[in-house]
Amino acid sequence: MVAAFGIHLHFQALEQMLLERHPELAGRVYFNSAGPQMYLRVKLSGDRGAGLAMVRLGHTFVWLLVDPVLDSEPSVWPLNATPDEVLVDALHAHASAHLTGVPVASPWRWHESEPSDMTELADLLVEQGVRVRRVAAGNTYFPCGPRHELELHIAGGSEGAYVEAEFPGAFVRVSVKPSVGWLVDVHCPEWGAWGRVDLGYSLWRRELPTPGVPRADVSVSQVADLIARGPETWVESGAPWEPTRPSCASAELPSDMQGSLFVMSVTEPDCAPRPLGIVELAEAVLEQLTAFGFGDVREGGSDSPIHSDAYHIEWNTRTKDLSTSDIQRLNGLAAAAGEDIPKRLIVISRGGISRPAAAFADRAKAFVYRLDPATGKLFPLNSRADELLPPSVEPDKYYVEPW
Repeated sequence: MVAAFGIHLHFQALEQMLLERHPELAGRVYFNSAGPQMYLRVKLSGDRGAGLAMVRLGHTFVWLLVDPVLDSEPSVWPLNATPDEVLVDALHAHASAHLTGVPVASPWRWHESEPSDMTELADLLVEQGVRVRRVAAGNTYFPCGPRHELELHIAGGSEGAYVEAEFPGAFVRVSVKPSVGWLVDVHCPEWGAWGRVDLGYSLWRRELPTPGVPRADVSVSQVADLIARGPETWVESGAPWEPTRPSCASAELPSDMQGSLFVMSVTEPDCAPRPLGIVELAEAVLEQLTAFGFGDVREGGSDSPIHSDAYHIEWNTRTKDLSTSDIQRLNGLAAAAGEDIPKRLIVISRGGISRPAAAFADRAKAFVYRLDPATGKLFPLNSRADELLPPSVEPDKYYVEPW
């Protein structure tokens, strides 16, 4: 009862604030306090209206703003982290757009309260005829699933801020990551997975050794022009990598290979997966680094299976977590490995890493991965490496289904 009364007072405050900030809506604002669902509504023509309610999506209570357009995606805002001013201004933006017969103004049309590089990019793409599906910058809450049973998706972590757009036969995510800058990932039917666009070749026809492009090196309008030209004009870093399904083998490993970084014996009844050999693991690592966007990695020689002019690649065979002193030592070896300029560090490890060591690796602009010796898959161990992972969900898996 106390909670319901508090919600009632909150809606009354929202109604008063809406009328004070946007007095032109007087006579159209209606607060429904009866029934199981309270909501604030701005009446439009006929039975149409824009509404704001407090609802539960899954296990989380959120603010839900419904636009009168039938197939529009509802706008979802965090319950306790969204100022009342943002809620009433968002409701006003959607209502006034329909009253005046114009599109919802940016940044509100993207469910954002402040302009940003991402809202600017979305606006520029729309101007060039590209269908923008989502913007994630300040507001990372999104609805997904069937309209009668919406679920909540929360973007964040290593995803950074991003814009998602759709082309015939392709889906693209343009993101800005804190450490590596601009990244572009594309999902197309022939791959059935996310692949990365080589921004160096796509923008300037030159090889970039490090994934991504720093924000200062390319403008939002340049990125928009590149995306608007379409997937057929982009250059991919490499095909998406998928782990090889282990084959069965009854033979035991040679004693000199047991316990190394490159192989792992798996014992199962009847049939044990054949462990990957040195060459197979090196190929898997090379393919993944290429797919991440490391532009100058290539097959190496007997001293090192992977070569790079910009990076020193260190293979750590110990299962013990890497310490800060370990990363400092390896970073020094990487710097000394460069002929004219110091090299940066990539670590491929069998073990994990301590939190302070991961933080130092980030400051040193290093990339640290744990290698699964059974499949060849790389798992990021520091934030910079984590930022290079492709999107974790398939397109349309977290959008609201149309009517």
